[in-house]
Amino acid sequence: MTLSAQHLLDACSTAVLAVTPSDGLIVAANQACEELLGYDVQSLIGRPITDIEVGLQDLFFWEEIREGGCSNTSNVEGEYRHENGHFLQVRKSVRCIDDEGQLLCVISVNDISHAKQVEIDSALASSLLAATLESTADGILVTDLDGNIRNFNHQVPKIWHWQMAQGVSGNALFLHIENQLLDPAQFREWLDELYNDPYLESQLSCALRDGRFFDLSSRPQRLGDTPVGRLFGIHDISAIKHNENELRIARDGAQAASKAKSDFLSHMSHELRTPLNAILGFAQIISTDQDYNQRELGSYISKAGRHLLELINEVLDLASIEAGKLALRDEAVDLALIVHDCLELTQNLAIEKNVTLLQTQMPNSRFMVQGDARRIKQILLNFVSNAIKYNRQQGTVEMTVTHSSHRSWRLMVSDTGRGISLEDQAKLFQPFSRVGNHADNIEGSGIGLAFTQRLAGLMQGEVGFSSTINVGSRFWIDLPCAKGLTQKNTAIETLQCAGGQRTVLYIEDDPLSQKLLQAIFKQQRPNYSILIAGTGQDGLMFAQSQHPDIILLDQHLPDASGFAILEQLRSSNQTRSIPVVALSGDTLEEDIQKALQLGFDAYITKPLDIKTALPLIDKILGNTIEGYQVKSND
Repeated sequence: MTLSAQHLLDACSTAVLAVTPSDGLIVAANQACEELLGYDVQSLIGRPITDIEVGLQDLFFWEEIREGGCSNTSNVEGEYRHENGHFLQVRKSVRCIDDEGQLLCVISVNDISHAKQVEIDSALASSLLAATLESTADGILVTDLDGNIRNFNHQVPKIWHWQMAQGVSGNALFLHIENQLLDPAQFREWLDELYNDPYLESQLSCALRDGRFFDLSSRPQRLGDTPVGRLFGIHDISAIKHNENELRIARDGAQAASKAKSDFLSHMSHELRTPLNAILGFAQIISTDQDYNQRELGSYISKAGRHLLELINEVLDLASIEAGKLALRDEAVDLALIVHDCLELTQNLAIEKNVTLLQTQMPNSRFMVQGDARRIKQILLNFVSNAIKYNRQQGTVEMTVTHSSHRSWRLMVSDTGRGISLEDQAKLFQPFSRVGNHADNIEGSGIGLAFTQRLAGLMQGEVGFSSTINVGSRFWIDLPCAKGLTQKNTAIETLQCAGGQRTVLYIEDDPLSQKLLQAIFKQQRPNYSILIAGTGQDGLMFAQSQHPDIILLDQHLPDASGFAILEQLRSSNQTRSIPVVALSGDTLEEDIQKALQLGFDAYITKPLDIKTALPLIDKILGNTIEGYQVKSND
């Protein structure tokens, strides 16, 4: 290569090589080649160009040059090998020149590796974005600030049944969406708000005519802090909405079932207790007869009636738990008082069965539990009465109280009875399941233990047992320690005799209940005259015309409820001040509390307990009976 040509190469800032086309040898290179390829310029001279140009297209190019002579090319991409072994992406131009009779190919080389890497990175980013957009089940739509579509994934046309032939402008798509909505006006207003405020983020739930539901959300597409477009997300919530509807139907059904259970309990309580009211009431009257034989018959009737009442109470209580209607008090309860009362109440049964009730083992310190005192006593009475009834002659029953843990007390009843087989133990807490020998003729409903277990659970307690055949059984309940001590103040009122005449209006449609109260007053309150009304309308008429001193009002009358009659009595100036006492077979706590909240002065449940009902009526009237004591809990 001539000296002048070499000077021209050295003057170029771009890497330049001169190659003889006949054999492909490098005959010249400038300093920029050394900087680009890492080779010393002198080491390049005499090398085949194919040592540096390693791209397949480059090899074909020099093969063509050798066969057909030199030809000019420009902006051809290729791959060069660096001196340290790595490869460079380059763009080259080849120009053929005649250097004083020698044909040369002059190659200008530019490194485009960085640009290629940027291109690859950009392609990867685009591929990742496309894969991300297409991997979601949601529709994604991008528009500019004027609503023109810039991009969307495949879910958008799938969701909206949108054919591309319908047009790809934003207006065409949004109009297509409107036509499928139940409330297109709401959608149009939402779009107007979005495109009037480029910074607004908003969401809209919409229902389609075909029964589907979608959540639409939109936020700005930003370049830095500047909005340049809008991004829409379209999420299918049809399954959620349908599930919500099913849950709503299930909830309404459950509420209806709960109300039906509540109504059934209230109705059955009234219907079962009303005839028992007459049975037990007349039995109490007969029990006070001077004739011993009559008193004995009365006690038999009373005993059988009380047993039937216990069975009814157990059935209704169990049903109340199932219906979620059983209300419990949450208070601190002294177990010593509960145990003492149970010992007294079961003493006669123990004597009758020839069973000894042993002195209860008690801790030295006072022990209090959290629960409902009446229900805890009911559980303990169930345990003790079973222990007595299923015991052997001259057997023993013992009640003990111990620490179950540092947070609870265990109240346990042990007996020396026949024990319970493993087969019977498996069904011990099943409702209406009687275990053991049914020929024993032992009274019971078979639901006492099932009710006891569920009742204990409502008080955050646990029931357990162990039993060995021909040795005996142990039943216990663990109850949480009291949160704090609370004392009940028991007021004892000594009632003095006062013989004033009083008029009582009894509004009741059941003839036996009418006759019972007439008989009770005739025998035990002769100074009380009683008016009977068989319907609510008659009762209102008597109340206004006779102005009685007290009204006893049944809750279920043929023409109105007790609540409706009370409301009319309170709305009249003539009857507003007359005390009204509810007398009903509805014994659910919620029924009692509702009656008292609505304005009844007191609530007496059927079957009527004469010893508690009469003093209550006396107290309301201001009359007292000498020597009789009434306990009232604050």
